[in-house]
Amino acid sequence: MSETNYEEVIGKNIKSERIKKGWSQSRLSNECGIANTVISAYENGKKTPGLDSVARIATGLGVSIDRLCYGDESESFINSVPDEGRKIVNCIYTLWSMGIISYFENWGQNGYSATPVSEIRGAYLCVREYYIQISRLINRLNDFNQNKNTFPDPDVYLENILSSVAKEINDIIAKRRKDREARADRPTEGAIRG
Repeated sequence: MSETNYEEVIGKNIKSERIKKGWSQSRLSNECGIANTVISAYENGKKTPGLDSVARIATGLGVSIDRLCYGDESESFINSVPDEGRKIVNCIYTLWSMGIISYFENWGQNGYSATPVSEIRGAYLCVREYYIQISRLINRLNDFNQNKNTFPDPDVYLENILSSVAKEINDIIAKRRKDREARADRPTEGAIRG
């Protein structure tokens, strides 16, 4: 999104998608369970819908949340990139920059131990895939944030961080895909070979 404010953009997109379907505000209200006066306030930029409301409206209209937030999925920060690794990195970067996630660890003499709950407020984040790459990304982003004034071109440096981790994740994805294909090509035990 450019310099336009969020309320106006999302409101225009809700209205545009509603009109494409030929629906009244009352019909959309019935489809998503949100009062038509609230739908009107959203469409006119007088009220900002929360994520739950955006999700309910998107479901009611049969479109994605990105369609309502950006007007087109291809314009979104996460979906506009061509590869899976970069989508993952963009997601992590977005969550990190909003202060939603961080990475803490405390290495003791007996190996890894989680930082005591009394020292951290909030919930633990469980990373199921690409743990090493994601923890490295968050650590590098934290370091970047503390030292960004020391870089001649902070935007270029940030892009290098994001691109390098995305490449690592894409390499892992490609290797896994290749390994799966190789396993699929192998004959199973007991199979008759011709």
